[in-house]
Amino acid sequence: MPNINRNNIDRKTNKPNPSRTGGMRPDIILNRSEQVRRDDDIIRTPKRTLYDIDYAIKWYIENEIRPQIIDQEQLLSIPVIFANGEKWDNVRKLGYIRDEKGMLQSPVIMLKRSSVVERDSVRGLDVNQVLPENLRIYKTKYNERNRYQDDLFPIPLNQPQPSEKVYVVDIPKYVNIEYEMMLWCDFTEQMNYLVDQILPYSRYAWGNEANRFSTSLGQISFETINTVGEDRLVRATIPLTVLGTLLSEQEVRRSTIRKAYSVKKVTFENIVTFNDIFSSTAVPTAILQNGGTIQFDDNIYLKITPEIMNYLTNITEKIATFSSSTTVTISGAAATNPITSGTATKNEFDVYINGQYADKETYTWTPTTSATQTIVFDTTELGFDILSTDVIVVKGRWL
Repeated sequence: MPNINRNNIDRKTNKPNPSRTGGMRPDIILNRSEQVRRDDDIIRTPKRTLYDIDYAIKWYIENEIRPQIIDQEQLLSIPVIFANGEKWDNVRKLGYIRDEKGMLQSPVIMLKRSSVVERDSVRGLDVNQVLPENLRIYKTKYNERNRYQDDLFPIPLNQPQPSEKVYVVDIPKYVNIEYEMMLWCDFTEQMNYLVDQILPYSRYAWGNEANRFSTSLGQISFETINTVGEDRLVRATIPLTVLGTLLSEQEVRRSTIRKAYSVKKVTFENIVTFNDIFSSTAVPTAILQNGGTIQFDDNIYLKITPEIMNYLTNITEKIATFSSSTTVTISGAAATNPITSGTATKNEFDVYINGQYADKETYTWTPTTSATQTIVFDTTELGFDILSTDVIVVKGRWL
């Protein structure tokens, strides 16, 4: 895979020296902004290895399950050991294990890790680099860049935007780990009693403290071992499937945890100044394009919310019904202004008679929230009477 080229970088073109390329793709350019010192923090690098999982499973058997048998009317705790090379070689050849003095060890439980495979349901991408989506981010509530202020005697200064300290951690690898748990007892009755103690823990979370993993038991096999000159032994083998996670301190020669600080940004607010944006049905282009904040009069500022934007842009039409030569009625209620909490005004509606705009001085109307609206025309100002065949359309902010 490509290497991080720290030397021989042309600062004008910011490209690495081709002779130092170690892979098919271009070398990764070292970004100094991502290099944050970690020798001054107390955060430990997260790590989970195969040894941590092995120890967690063994600890759970010893301290949570606590397998016991009854031997000569005494309750005995069964020791749990992990199979190293020599012990497993004896088990494979002879079917049992002996102690340093050559005596058969029984009762005893032995664990052996058989295989480790990546989990199919949470398989990672086959790429030679860590993708941004495969990271977890943790924030701290306090850091040395944001010191606490005294609430009793605050300093009257313009405080900068708070800087957050974050730790970026790689997502661990999800794996399935197979174990063989072998049990030895002297009698079948003891083995039955021992297996009965372990079976209820299938699909429990086995482990200690933060290392807990879902563990299921497989098909249990039983076997009787007859040794010449020795007592008979009863052995049971229980397969264990552990759904675990693995995370190294370093992957592809890079630490799996990185410290960073949030970026401080300067935000420019778009403020549109209007004396009255509710004086007509037209919505200013600046508000439609940029939104932002609107200013009323001199000292009133209001941020454009989705509710306000919907009120400004929701322009509908209703057709009036002829009543007389000067009067028409409309079935509908005027909308409520979300800023003033009042009903939409007359200026927020336009009246058209047979497609021709009617000046607001030619009629009298106060919009209400009732179901019926009445418009009275001044035929002298209008210059003609209203006929039953006229099509009168009222366009504006209806409910």
